[in-house]
Amino acid sequence: MHSRQAPHEAAPCRREFRAKNKMNTNKPPFKAVFSCPEDCEKRINGYFDEYLPNHEGEVADIEALADYLRITRRDVFDMLADRKYAPAAARAMNRIAKIKKQLAFSGKIPPAVFSFDMKNNHEYKDRPESDAPAQSTVVFRGETYKWAD
Repeated sequence: MHSRQAPHEAAPCRREFRAKNKMNTNKPPFKAVFSCPEDCEKRINGYFDEYLPNHEGEVADIEALADYLRITRRDVFDMLADRKYAPAAARAMNRIAKIKKQLAFSGKIPPAVFSFDMKNNHEYKDRPESDAPAQSTVVFRGETYKWAD
């Protein structure tokens, strides 16, 4: 016959069980396929360094990155708000914006599409001309230099 534990002995066991099996509410790795910020950075770099070069027709994009990481677009934005994951997510967003900007400068993305995307996904906003400095120096490199004159 199996004896039951005394009530005062069962409570610590239940607390310990709950503590060990408590649902992880951290975002991500709870929703993501990576277990720590370093793994996250490694997976993001895999998207840019391995996946994109092997899929030449695909443009770097938030949704494509999310799909590669097996998370949602919303999860990518949640990562930007997470202290541990924000640096890797911010660098990824910057790399995506850089790629799209170069495509727009070379005429491969229509200006209206580029403008819409930058405002909605990269926190860019229009600035009235009155806010612009009177004299600005602009430096062009690469393909844009040829048509900038």
